[in-house]
Amino acid sequence: MREQTTTATTQHREIVQKQGSRMQHTNRSEKAGHVSPVILVKYLKGMHYPANKKNLIDSAQSKTAPQDVMNLIAKLPDKTYNSPIDVTKEIGKIE
Repeated sequence: MREQTTTATTQHREIVQKQGSRMQHTNRSEKAGHVSPVILVKYLKGMHYPANKKNLIDSAQSKTAPQDVMNLIAKLPDKTYNSPIDVTKEIGKIE
């Protein structure tokens, strides 16, 4: 019995390791493609504001943001954002 548990745990670790840090952050309990503002802000941490859309994209890419996060940033209007709050407000208008 202990050997089966060890094997299952090892297999789980291998699967998690294969997923890597580019895991999708879609919240499947809500509508498809929804990325939590908390997740988005994680990938924009350390940004210097004011920032434009290109700055947001560059910051997220440098932190290897997953594709669903990058897709959300791509949907943002091309304007100047004065704080992370401005970014999350615009996201609220999109979703």
